[in-house]
Amino acid sequence: METRLDTFNGWQMKATVASRLTPAGEAAYFVVEPPTYKESSTGVPEIPANTQCIEGTFDDLDDAFRAAFDVCRRAIEQAERSRNVQKFN
Repeated sequence: METRLDTFNGWQMKATVASRLTPAGEAAYFVVEPPTYKESSTGVPEIPANTQCIEGTFDDLDDAFRAAFDVCRRAIEQAERSRNVQKFN
């Protein structure tokens, strides 16, 4: 199991991926818990991203992390758009 951190537009993202062997003896990677994101690294609770679109396994570890972080990026973009709309209302 491996956990990675990444950033996007100043937000911190975290994802954890694990692997298991397929019947053919090859590694298959999967996201083991919902990736999370938060606006800063100090005292702000992490928000779990909606992971309904991350199903199945991946052939490559980096592909699994890429999928998890893409979900976070979309959620962050939505949060930022929402915030910008609220400023103008």
